[in-house]
Amino acid sequence: MLWFEREVVAALMSPTLDDAERAAVESYVDQTLRSMPEHLRAGVLGESLLFGARARLAHALGRPADAGLRGRVERWKTSQIDVVRQYVRLLHSLVVFAENELMPSVR
Repeated sequence: MLWFEREVVAALMSPTLDDAERAAVESYVDQTLRSMPEHLRAGVLGESLLFGARARLAHALGRPADAGLRGRVERWKTSQIDVVRQYVRLLHSLVVFAENELMPSVR
């Protein structure tokens, strides 16, 4: 999982999760992205690089990389641009699945 994907996943997770649960969700999303067919993963990878460029630039300029990320992700959920909306929907669905289906095994 790329750095920016990890940041988006963290922004989409429930704030009530403890460190072990956060690690389990992140691991599940990472494994799922790695198991995607190459042509699908390439598309998600390209979006991550494109969307993450702004955060990388902010980091290079000394600003916090996650400043406003949660707000941006929330706006992306309702974007009129389909690929933007689908990017967040993919990662959010993986996070929600992991939070609801995998957590009993962590506790």
